Amino acid sequence: MEMADVFSSIAYKELVQVDLPKRDSNEPDLPKRGSNQHEINGTAALRKFFRTSEKVAGSIKWFYFADDRETLNSDGEFTFYDARAKSAERTGRTEWHLYYKGDFLNNAEIGDLFVLAKTHQNEIYGLVFQKDSGWFRAASVLFEVAAPRKQLVLIPDETLQKQTIEYTKRRILEELQLDIVIPSAERDRQLVIDRFNHTFPSTKEMSQFAREHTEVDPNNWDATLIKWLNREEELFFALEQVIVGERLIRGFHSVDEFVQYSLSVHNRRKSRMGYSLEHQLAALFDANHIRYDRQVRTEGKNKPDFIFPGKPEYHDPQFDSSLLVMLGSKSTLKERWRQILTEANRIPHKHLCTLETGISTAQTNEMQLKQVTLVIPLELHSTFTAEQQNTILSVDDFLDFLRFKQQQLQ
Repeated sequence: MEMADVFSSIAYKELVQVDLPKRDSNEPDLPKRGSNQHEINGTAALRKFFRTSEKVAGSIKWFYFADDRETLNSDGEFTFYDARAKSAERTGRTEWHLYYKGDFLNNAEIGDLFVLAKTHQNEIYGLVFQKDSGWFRAASVLFEVAAPRKQLVLIPDETLQKQTIEYTKRRILEELQLDIVIPSAERDRQLVIDRFNHTFPSTKEMSQFAREHTEVDPNNWDATLIKWLNREEELFFALEQVIVGERLIRGFHSVDEFVQYSLSVHNRRKSRMGYSLEHQLAALFDANHIRYDRQVRTEGKNKPDFIFPGKPEYHDPQFDSSLLVMLGSKSTLKERWRQILTEANRIPHKHLCTLETGISTAQTNEMQLKQVTLVIPLELHSTFTAEQQNTILSVDDFLDFLRFKQQQLQ
C-alpha cells in the first residue's frame, strides 16, 4: 500500500511568525509572533494541492500533537482564494492563500511542523506537530520530511505513489487517530474468509495464521517480528471489512444497537493489538529455544507477561535472582508503563516491549530512573532521538541478552 492510496495531496512547512495569529496583548511574557490575517501562504504548492485555480471553501480538521499535553483537535473552516483576483487580468499576477477561521493555531509555536493533507474523500486535515517532540519525529518518518522548509512544499504525486505505508507508518497513522480508512487487498479478504468463514477467530489463532503466511528471517528477528505483526494486522482488517461491512448492510433497529456494535468493533481492535504482540513475542522466543513462562503469578495478583526462565525458578528462593528476567508487553504505553514496576519484586531491572513510536525524552528518562529498559523493534528506532536510541534494545539485542542469561543455567 502506498501513501497515495490514503492521501490525494500532502503539503508541509515549518511554521513561521507570519503563519500564526497574534496573541492576546495580555500575554506579554510569550514571544511575539503572528499576523492579523489567519492565513497560510504558498501560491504554487496550494494550487497543486487543491488541483484547481478556482476558489475553494470547506471544512478542515485541526490536530495539534505535543509531548507535554493531550492531543488537541477542532473542526474549522477554510477558504482557498486568490488575493489578487480583482487585478489578475490587468497585472497577470496571482497570490493564493489558505484562509482559516478561528484561533486553533494559537496552540502552535514558531518552528512546529505543519502538514496539510487531503484524503480521496476530500477531507482536509491541518496537522501540527510540536518542534523537537516525539510526535515531530514520528511525523517526519511518516511523511518522509527530511527538514521542513519555511515555504509550503507539496509532495509530488509520483513521490506519494512510491511512499509505502509499511508497519511503522501504519502505526503512526493509527496513533494520530484521524479515522482514516486504510483499504485491504481483495486477495487478503478471500484468504481470511476461506480460513475463518465469516467469524472472528481468537487472537491466538489469528496470530498463528499470520505466521503461516509470512516468511521468517532467522538472521533478523526484528524484521521478522514486524512482518508477523504487519501480516496479522492486514489479515485482521481484511476480515473486519468483510464481517463489519455485511453487518452494516443489514442495518440496525435503533441508535443504541448501532452504538453498541460500534463499541464492540472498537474494543476488539484495541484488545487485539495487545494480544497480538504478546502472541508473536512468544512465537519468537519458541523459535529461538528460549525458556519462559507467560502470565506467571509473582506477588499478590501480579502476573507479568513473560518471566525467564520460568515460574519454578522465580519462586525458588535458592535460584540466583540475577539470572531472572522479566518482560512486559504493551503495544502502546502512555502512562501504563508504570504498571510493570510492581510485577516482579525479585527482578528490580525490568524490560518492556512496546510498539509505540516517538516516546518523549522526558518519559524515557523517567523509565531509566525506574530501571525500565525498552525493547523496541529496530524499524521503529528512527522515531527516537540518538540519545534515546542508546538506551533502547532492539529485539535481536534482547534475544542476545536472554541467551547470555540462559547459557549460565547449564
